[in-house]
Amino acid sequence: MRTRTVEEQLAALTASIGFAAHIHRWLLTGAAIGVIAAVVFWHPVPLMIAAFLGIVGFSEQQAGPNIVAAMAAYDSGTPSCGEVSIAITCWDTDNHYHATVREQGHSDWEYEFIPQGWQPASCSYPAKIWRTGTEGKPILAVVEEGTLIPRYAPKKLSDASNQAST
Repeated sequence: MRTRTVEEQLAALTASIGFAAHIHRWLLTGAAIGVIAAVVFWHPVPLMIAAFLGIVGFSEQQAGPNIVAAMAAYDSGTPSCGEVSIAITCWDTDNHYHATVREQGHSDWEYEFIPQGWQPASCSYPAKIWRTGTEGKPILAVVEEGTLIPRYAPKKLSDASNQAST
């Protein structure tokens, strides 16, 4: 796999915004059509295809809108500096990538991401971080090797105000 630069990754994501924003709807529409075809033709194959499309459509409901929000923040927002720690878990032959985003004065957040054109390692990276609002969840992190966009909603790990009082 050829590793793409951060600029190439961001350009590819920007180009896919229209598609990414609505892919889950197309998948769910395909699932509905498959169910109708299964009933009309009284055949199980369209139903199996519909089940697959429905599962993927429901599981990716947040991924597309997260890409759109990340690219909008990148184009209009100012990043802050922080650190991203990446953990990789392996299921059979599939790797799952988890990022923990740390930034002074903010809560720590964790989310799963899919690397787009780069191969992350299990380590900590200095990062530029874009958030929703001043105290919101991170919607984009960029490290020297690549971009990290949440696949699902990020989970808050700790509260910075609690850390300051201890």
